[in-house]
Amino acid sequence: MSKAYKVTRHTIKFNKDNIHDVFSVQPVSYGLLTTDDVANQIAAESSATPGDVKNVLDRYAHYVKQNLKKGYSIELLGFGKLDIRFVKSGTVDDEKKATAALVKGMIPDFSPSFKIVNGKRIYDLMPEKISLVKYTGVVPPNNTTEETPTETPGGSGDDSDLGN
Repeated sequence: MSKAYKVTRHTIKFNKDNIHDVFSVQPVSYGLLTTDDVANQIAAESSATPGDVKNVLDRYAHYVKQNLKKGYSIELLGFGKLDIRFVKSGTVDDEKKATAALVKGMIPDFSPSFKIVNGKRIYDLMPEKISLVKYTGVVPPNNTTEETPTETPGGSGDDSDLGN
């Protein structure tokens, strides 16, 4: 399996005489799989019909919303935990001032499930072996052909994610 990336350029201006271009890499997606696509894939590998799968997915989304509304977190084994995260306006220096007024909004929060192996996080949703390939503007047919990797990163054991 592989994940495509593209090189991006960023111009950093410290002042009018100190301008630098720096380069980084960003992940590239080959496209978006819809609920119909996923339902058809699951149905092809099970005794359920695409309609059955879509019904289960619809009910799952419904009950996630209902239970988040009731104050519960939802964990799906092998996937992760869904919760609500606060968007806060800041902090205060007095406990009595720490009220709901600090909450400016709420957004869904997802924490992927993982296990610790040899001190590294192994995420359940990540393939065991994944290599990086430079995006050339061409999408592999059905994204099933293996490409020759140009680099081999840490893969799912990479503990350097910024999300934690």
